[in-house]
Amino acid sequence: MKLFRSLLVSACVALPSVVFAQAKGTDSLHIPANLKFTATTVQGDEVNFKDFLGKGPLLVSFWALWCEPCKQEMKAFKVLTDKFKSEGVHLVAVNTDQVRSVAKVRAFVATQGLDFPVLLDPDGDIARDIFSMESLPYSLILMPDGTVYKKHIGYTAGDEKETEKEIVELIDQLKKKS
Repeated sequence: MKLFRSLLVSACVALPSVVFAQAKGTDSLHIPANLKFTATTVQGDEVNFKDFLGKGPLLVSFWALWCEPCKQEMKAFKVLTDKFKSEGVHLVAVNTDQVRSVAKVRAFVATQGLDFPVLLDPDGDIARDIFSMESLPYSLILMPDGTVYKKHIGYTAGDEKETEKEIVELIDQLKKKS
């Protein structure tokens, strides 16, 4: 198991950030059925994911405590979403650590002062079954209706500049529609 985790961490560090094809948006707010799920936050509250949608671009960051690039990406995304909060940009993080690590995840969130929603996904149901996560770090920019605008796999310091560019593009597109 330790060898597997070590290889997985190496893969996280080695993978370049990859941007996939842009998804098409819709004119009306139609949240796909698979995004109408509930999850537990790191504080123990039950939330419905669809409640995070409809307000503007949503950045979803999948991470684990053992994945250093994940934690770096999440911190960079926090700065990014704070910068564009007035434009309706929000961040939701989804932690993929196992149940036995929840206390450590909770402590990390508290000590880092993370003030955005952190959802727990110890079984991988959200990451794997709903968002088709391929490996960590994994992040998505969702349109207000839940459509995937951009997808990124991997993180290297500086990749957030491309994400910022994409968020600005999406904000501009949404302004043109309204």
